[in-house]
Amino acid sequence: MEDFYQKLLESSIRFISFRPRSEKEIRFYLGKKFQKHKISDAPLLDRIITRLRELDYVNDRKFAAWWVEQRQIHKPKGMRLIAQELKAKGIDRELVSVMMQSDNFPSGREQNYQDTQEGLARKALEKKLSLWDKLPKLEQKKKIYGFLGRRGFDGEVIGRVIDEVVARKVQS
Repeated sequence: MEDFYQKLLESSIRFISFRPRSEKEIRFYLGKKFQKHKISDAPLLDRIITRLRELDYVNDRKFAAWWVEQRQIHKPKGMRLIAQELKAKGIDRELVSVMMQSDNFPSGREQNYQDTQEGLARKALEKKLSLWDKLPKLEQKKKIYGFLGRRGFDGEVIGRVIDEVVARKVQS
């Protein structure tokens, strides 16, 4: 059983090496390994998770911060959708709330919240906007609203971005 523990620990570390993982993701991964070998051993699973925590490979707070950062840089999404993704990854609701109100994601009470949200919305819209340039203004607004809404941005932010896009279109 000790060999199996070592094998699973190494396999888990390899799994984590590709990108940070939440505890839920690692438990799911290990669960599949247990099923494959027809083993049902909760204490062994807990022992592996405990060891990964000791090595600081499993840290939901760091994972959540990383996830928010990745979403802001590579695939801009609104605060609401990122919170939903974190919950789906097994991140505790309280930690999600903390992440949404931290420096990683400025809260609505801070001045730069609007700038951050609008900037992310504009960034998300950059590639799509050229596809909709030829559309009538109303149709373009609908497309933008739907696209940004599905990306998790709130209506207020979407409205300001639409106004900005329309103003730019009128100026050109």
